[in-house]
Amino acid sequence: MIASEKLAAWLADPEAQKRSYLGIDACLRRWRHHPLMTETDRALVSLEDRTPEAVLGVARAFMDRTDDIDALMDELLSSSAADPFFRPPFQPMSSDIHDALLLYHHPDLSIGLGAIGVDMLAARKTSPRGAASVSFTGVVTLFRYPRAGGATVSLWEAPPITPLFDAAHAGKARLVERRRIEDGEEILVDGRHQGFIIDHAVSDMIFYQAVVRVDAAPVAIEYDSKTVSFINASSTDEVSSRVQMMVTLLRTMDREDAVPLIIEALDSPHFYTRWHIMRELLALDAEAALPHLRRMAAHDPHPEPRAAAQQTLAMFFAEAPESASGDLPCRA
Repeated sequence: MIASEKLAAWLADPEAQKRSYLGIDACLRRWRHHPLMTETDRALVSLEDRTPEAVLGVARAFMDRTDDIDALMDELLSSSAADPFFRPPFQPMSSDIHDALLLYHHPDLSIGLGAIGVDMLAARKTSPRGAASVSFTGVVTLFRYPRAGGATVSLWEAPPITPLFDAAHAGKARLVERRRIEDGEEILVDGRHQGFIIDHAVSDMIFYQAVVRVDAAPVAIEYDSKTVSFINASSTDEVSSRVQMMVTLLRTMDREDAVPLIIEALDSPHFYTRWHIMRELLALDAEAALPHLRRMAAHDPHPEPRAAAQQTLAMFFAEAPESASGDLPCRA
């Protein structure tokens, strides 16, 4: 890497670096305590009915405060102009078609502001994969477009994603509507059974995105946009994803002392997490896992881990799923 003269000078000047870092920290502290943020916090805490509709009301109130958001953007722009090494103290949210900043985050609500580049959108449409799938996120999302860019969107529906979702009964997606959106328009997408695609735009788009995680479905789903058939599913729960990662790490490290903690994690409310943990527990300590495998085979509320546990008992322990006694050797 060949650094530019300005970057080389900045890297060689600890005082200049300190000024940049202090500027970022001061901006973060100002906006962390700004009424835009603190009043949104209070509004969420004071909700009597914590429903997606109620949380959406808080999100709309945030996005309606255009003077405050304009002031925030002005400060970020002026700080960046004054110091090329200033970085907005907000988490970036980027994909192959947009760049955004996460302005507000709460376990129940995230609000971002960003831009969709018409060139980026066109590049994705012409890529080998193209718009090959329609996503159903499992959460309720509100999009507001201060600048819609003359975009055309496709709106889709699919069978609701319930706590007992299984891939064999995912059904098919269907196209509901294709239409143009206007500046200032909102699109509300209940990702538990609705999805949408931006088909085309004539200019760059500016958007707010409010993601509501209250009453989220257990998984997000993708359907093929041509065959409208199920492609895959992924977790909507960050905590469960982290638990799965940590349990896999403990198994990889042969941490048998962690078996009691792993067994506690089997109480996860998410069926895919329960089965992932069971697989890792079996690999780490099959004897300790066996009684829990039997219980899963007999009583798990979801059909997929229940069936997988039954098959595992039969295949590796020569044990019918109804059996609940006897420590048979694992043949794995």
